[in-house]
Amino acid sequence: MLLRLFLPVLFPALLSADPALRSSPAVKLSFETKKDVLHQLQVRRGDRWSNIGTAIRGNGSPWSTFQPVGEYRLHTPRGEWALIWADEFEGDQIDFHKWEREENNYGGGNNERQAYRTEPRYSFVKNGSLNIAVYRDPHTTSDGKTQPYSSARLRTMKRGDWKFGRFEIRARMPEGQGIWPAIWMMPTHSPYGGWAAGGEIDIVESRGNKVDETLGALHFGGKWPDNVHLDHTYQFPAKNAAEDFHVYAVEWTADEISWFVDGVKWKTRKNNEWWSASSRNNPAAPYDQLFHLILNVAVDGRFFENEDQKADRVPASQFPQVMQVDYVRVFQRVR
Repeated sequence: MLLRLFLPVLFPALLSADPALRSSPAVKLSFETKKDVLHQLQVRRGDRWSNIGTAIRGNGSPWSTFQPVGEYRLHTPRGEWALIWADEFEGDQIDFHKWEREENNYGGGNNERQAYRTEPRYSFVKNGSLNIAVYRDPHTTSDGKTQPYSSARLRTMKRGDWKFGRFEIRARMPEGQGIWPAIWMMPTHSPYGGWAAGGEIDIVESRGNKVDETLGALHFGGKWPDNVHLDHTYQFPAKNAAEDFHVYAVEWTADEISWFVDGVKWKTRKNNEWWSASSRNNPAAPYDQLFHLILNVAVDGRFFENEDQKADRVPASQFPQVMQVDYVRVFQRVR
């Protein structure tokens, strides 16, 4: 790929009585791009090339960037997963170009007992992780609906929407009774109808104190109550979901959806296992539309109807119950 180097640009220290900032030389890089082709900026480190940031979708015009002095190339991925979207939670604020905080008091129709609130107390970035925290904070909305717990729900809708790909999340789960953390996907638009006719992909669900396992699921079929689902359970061989961070992922194509934990594929669902009531002749439906990511922590509800668990039994000293997310990465397969 053509590379044009410009003269180094120095970023000097500010002139003041304060200690000087160290300056370092930078170069302006300019590369030609191909329209609708993914390009990945890479830097040589020793004898290997390392990716910088996410892949760039070319528009046929040159693309420029400033980087420290070094050797660079614009790699065109072939036969590999290209990183196209990511949040590493490296700052001290949630990036609202990528995430939206939702607010509601109705728990998604599952008899859950949390209010999803937008205050920073319930969702914040600290020490390189996104934290979604559940408190025993009662909250009443203007219509008189009261919930005894408060939490947060974040989504990428219209900030990050994808059809097919690899979705990878490194996270650690809370372990209180009745606490229901989830990492999942919903359709941004639903041409097949309302939930669950439009589909749902559950990447991670953790059932309260049963942190020795994680669950994945698909919801599809017709609109509720004519919907169906497939679920499956993974048992951790060593440290459980609360003892340590684990890397959870799904790889989603028109033909199949596979679940992974720490790089191990543990379940695959083929498109002959799912269907759409409104599009029986389309084997990919409803999983052939744009979906977005959702991160939330719920409390109690139907998820625990066959479990002897309730969040009211969790001692006050064990709040907040927190799901920590180290990163979220989205990849597209380039053939």
